[in-house]
Amino acid sequence: MSEVVKTPTFREVRSILAAEIAKLRNGDTTAANVNAVTNAVGKLLSSYKLEIEISKLLGKKPNATLLTEGETREEDEPEAADEKQKPAA
Repeated sequence: MSEVVKTPTFREVRSILAAEIAKLRNGDTTAANVNAVTNAVGKLLSSYKLEIEISKLLGKKPNATLLTEGETREEDEPEAADEKQKPAA
């Protein structure tokens, strides 16, 4: 069973990147580590962009947490996914 991870908001992404830059300036991390974090953030943003583009093509509202401060996506909530699969009583 995989662990459910909350996807970050824009504010959280900016905070992560700023913290990594500060660590690099203070000598608390390496450029390779910062590069790995920024690479991962880039991939995360690309996946959000793809999700938004697909939503537009399907005429649906994107369900991207990055766009909503502090909210979680239904698919990030194990209980919500379980409830969807239950037949109506």
